[in-house]
Amino acid sequence: MSSTKDVRRISTTKVRPASYLDEQNHNHQRIDLSPNDLYPLRHKYMQKGLLFSKQHEEVTNDESIHNKISHLKTSLSHTLDHFFPLAGRLGIEKHEDDNTISVYINCNFEGAEFIHATAEISIEDIQSPTYVPQSIIDPLFSFNGVKNFEGQSHPLLSIQVTELTDGVFISCSANHSVCDGTSIWHFLNIWSEISRSSHNHTSLPPLVFKRWFIKETDCPIRLPISFADKLSAVRMSTRNTEAPSLEGLVERCFRFTKPSIGKLKARALEIVSETKPSMVISSLQAILAHVWTAVIRARISLTNNHDESRSILFALFMNSRAKLIPPLPEAYFGNSLCWGDVLLKEGELLDKGFGFLASSLNEVVNSHSYEKNLSFIKSWIEKPRLPDPSENTNPMDGMLLARSSQRFNKYGNDFGWGRPIAVRTGANGKSYGITTVSSGSVEGSIDIEICLPVEVLKAMENDVEFMEALQ
Repeated sequence: MSSTKDVRRISTTKVRPASYLDEQNHNHQRIDLSPNDLYPLRHKYMQKGLLFSKQHEEVTNDESIHNKISHLKTSLSHTLDHFFPLAGRLGIEKHEDDNTISVYINCNFEGAEFIHATAEISIEDIQSPTYVPQSIIDPLFSFNGVKNFEGQSHPLLSIQVTELTDGVFISCSANHSVCDGTSIWHFLNIWSEISRSSHNHTSLPPLVFKRWFIKETDCPIRLPISFADKLSAVRMSTRNTEAPSLEGLVERCFRFTKPSIGKLKARALEIVSETKPSMVISSLQAILAHVWTAVIRARISLTNNHDESRSILFALFMNSRAKLIPPLPEAYFGNSLCWGDVLLKEGELLDKGFGFLASSLNEVVNSHSYEKNLSFIKSWIEKPRLPDPSENTNPMDGMLLARSSQRFNKYGNDFGWGRPIAVRTGANGKSYGITTVSSGSVEGSIDIEICLPVEVLKAMENDVEFMEALQ
């Protein structure tokens, strides 16, 4: 089994935007954070990773690898011209007049981090195990365990490029108070476009960095001075290279092909047709309902403890850009996520079937509105809170939560040596029931990665009804 000792860092450099000339000639732009940006300050950095094969290359000598690393740094520098806040740091301002603080992005061009590493790890080591080999994956990411508020002293973006024995792994760790999944995949798409092109620019329209606020909101948003202790930044330490433990959990990826998705949707609609004949269930709603219902069946089979009255929370993170009035432009770079959930009784779910859960998720998505977004933001401004998942004394073992999206262009990230052959995520943000959604490598397919105890996953693998949908 691999460990952090298998990954050796060759160099760590600071990459600034290509247009950066002299720090004294730049007026540092300040970007005040919105409630959507502030809420995850005590959560961990996002971690996205892409696996590439080297098999197509005729030459893999030291010179070619050096040229590739150099080119990636140069293209990253030009990409940061467009995404310059990622080269900054978080700042905290104290307001003496009312004894409060505010948090903002200080666009000081201090630079993003670029790590070049090597590892005695093969593509097969990453792809062949049934369960995602987290002990192998995690050292391929930087900033393991680092929280967003630590962006005061840590780069807001860290790229680690690791040479494998027969491939390359590019990981991206990004501050989640600066951007969300939509934004960071946009960044990766543009970086790969610039990297594979013969020029160092893109037709990308100017990004929108100014945050969306409710009209008449006093900016910056002021937080109680008591929050200052919660946001005390720490300096880089060795712990940041060590992945947080998932405490006995493992992760498995289930791939649903286009034909199997069509069958699942048809089955789900058949189940709800009598009571909701006009309902249109999406592919993702059918898949999540199928997977999560199988999780509940597996848990019951292991404990032989079926409690019909037991409540289970099913939750989704949803993009709010199109729900705001007016809608946010595609070029908006920041956080715009909304939480939606449904609480169901275990007995009702198993009696009515996965189509019932699919229809409930459909109702959650359809209820996602401008008014709900407004209500959350107003209540948060009135009583701000910065939750820390690691301090949760009541683990939500009953909750299943979906994050990310199959709509993100993950397999289109060609840096000049072909499309990625796999997508992986680091340990940050993972816990019991976390379900990561991704497009599959085959067009029309959807991958579902879920973190659970190994015995639950094995019970799912023995569930004929569940596994038949993967054929």
